[in-house]
Amino acid sequence: MNSKMSGRIIFLDYMRVFAFLTVLIGHKLTQPLQAFITDASQHATLRLIAELIYPLCHGGAAGVVVFFLTSGYIITHVLQGEAALEFIVKRIFRIYPLYITAVILELYMWNRMNGTPIPSVSVLIPQLLLIGDFFRSPHTLAGVEWTLRIEIIFYIYMALIKILGGFKKQKWLPWVMFASACILYKLPQIPGEGVWAHGYFNLYAPFLLMGALIYLIESDGANKLICIAVIGVMFIAFLVLISKFHPAWSQFHYGVLALGIFLMGWIFKHQLPDSKILRGASDLTYSVYLFHNWLWIYLAILVEKYSFDVIPFNFQIFVILIIICYVMHKTVEVQGIKLGKKVLLFFRNYSKSPSIIINASTAEPGR
Repeated sequence: MNSKMSGRIIFLDYMRVFAFLTVLIGHKLTQPLQAFITDASQHATLRLIAELIYPLCHGGAAGVVVFFLTSGYIITHVLQGEAALEFIVKRIFRIYPLYITAVILELYMWNRMNGTPIPSVSVLIPQLLLIGDFFRSPHTLAGVEWTLRIEIIFYIYMALIKILGGFKKQKWLPWVMFASACILYKLPQIPGEGVWAHGYFNLYAPFLLMGALIYLIESDGANKLICIAVIGVMFIAFLVLISKFHPAWSQFHYGVLALGIFLMGWIFKHQLPDSKILRGASDLTYSVYLFHNWLWIYLAILVEKYSFDVIPFNFQIFVILIIICYVMHKTVEVQGIKLGKKVLLFFRNYSKSPSIIINASTAEPGR
């Protein structure tokens, strides 16, 4: 189906698939990849290909950046037509049901298999609300949920811009985003140095803004040269901050590689073919992201016990993970999205209720 006919932006499906595959490889398959690269018994051409792939997968960092660029782009697109309240409700039901399910399952598995106690309510609630860093709560999902915290704050940021009329005067948005990036650059590290991901908000939130600016370039919503200049300044600021906050990560080129891949996908978006397999893989992105880093450990135990010797060990784990994520997508994620639509429909019908209209018309001035 043509992307214009379906309303789907196909190149973003490619970006999502790239993001979850590189994150998965970076988190769980780095050692096998490194072993393959150094294995002299393998063909030199295959080892060269693996060497070229490795920088894209190292630590899953490039995939995370592409994930943020993709989100910034699509959120700006969505808010062209959605009201702020509608947008926030949809995003809540898109993010939280599957996230909460994944956290509860992770805690249950740790408790059953390792005897790890279930956290107290005072710890669990901030974890489930994605505000754990503000309460020094332990990370969940083996640490991957930090990206969702940035996402949630970005949703609120963009909804406020919508409420304040920013989307009616989009030519000013690059300056608003530039000012926001300058504030992030000057602020102390968020979160502070007490956590392993210190400064992640200062470092990675600007990539969401870059994705939004790329959309504004495409839609002619703002001056193209200003958008390009702001993107360039934001990226340079990222390079400076990553060297300051996480010197070890400054030795890798994942930021420029990720931005380059996103821009290539964006530039050639009309040449990228659509397919059901692509869409299906793209739909599983969120589920795979939430489950892969912690569930892989338990699946490895299961496969080791019941594995088939003729099939590669990690491939067996991958297949089972995809099956579980597909089930989670269909039974939790999709149903959560449907529930969000029902909630929106209820509020719309409620706001049109005759009693509401009568009460509003008869209310005293100033009340």
